[in-house]
Amino acid sequence: MEDNTFIGGTNWISTVRRHWGTLFRSCADGNCGRRRGWRQLCPRTTGIRLNGLWYCSSQCFEGALVRIFSSAQATIVPGVPAGHRMPLGLLLLSRGHVTDSQLRVALEVQSSGGRGRIGECLLELGFVTELQVTAALGAQWACPVFPGQRVNSSTCDGMLPLPLLENFRMLPVQFVAATRILYIAFGAEVNYGVLYAIERMLGCRTEACVISDRCLRDALECLAQERRTGDRLFEGWGDAREMARLTSGYALKFAAPTVRIMGCGEYIWVRLESGSDFANLLFRQSAPSAKVQQLLRA
Repeated sequence: MEDNTFIGGTNWISTVRRHWGTLFRSCADGNCGRRRGWRQLCPRTTGIRLNGLWYCSSQCFEGALVRIFSSAQATIVPGVPAGHRMPLGLLLLSRGHVTDSQLRVALEVQSSGGRGRIGECLLELGFVTELQVTAALGAQWACPVFPGQRVNSSTCDGMLPLPLLENFRMLPVQFVAATRILYIAFGAEVNYGVLYAIERMLGCRTEACVISDRCLRDALECLAQERRTGDRLFEGWGDAREMARLTSGYALKFAAPTVRIMGCGEYIWVRLESGSDFANLLFRQSAPSAKVQQLLRA
């Protein structure tokens, strides 16, 4: 049996392989020409990482983007409200915050006026307080209530793109760097699919809580007034190759060595990372508009 060890017992073959892997790597694209022979020895300082896999060139990277976008388009569907939860009106009734007659009146007003949520309707009629509605919402989703009247989310500024916050009625309220836990407050329904997407994109753990609708609305309005240069929203983009070309161009412009992509409700969320800097691209899945179709033909 051959002795593959140095003095001291260190296996030299394992050592060489370990150091070799820190200098070179193989492209994740199975059709990449560099995977054959010595050309597969690509320096680690080049290429780009996409969803944890490394691609040696813009061509291989863009081909992987097309496959990911095509798969995302085939699987993404609009969010469906979670069932099997006690209706908010019945929760308020069981807690003694409203009477049976008041709830009936609110339901009639909601039905006849085409109103949205029963909690908003009860508030407008003056039957309940905002604190009572928020507490009942927390009980409905088995989540704590965010305590502050005004949100100070300085620990998580810019972590999530504004269009997602507005669409899913949510707000990041605190990020604990030591444990990488991001606390996200919802103003209505807690969307666990979105929480999962956030965890995958940011490499963190999420905890949900609920917040009063007024507090959420005020915070989102403040965020909308800020100039968020890192967010790009593309409405109606349905061509996977065009989305891949656009993403590849932004990755090159941003010099991003790392890119992550996840489906998030009706959106495909792309996150470009370069050191501590990042940018977000959002593709909203809908029928291409006439303007978009014209751009695609140009």
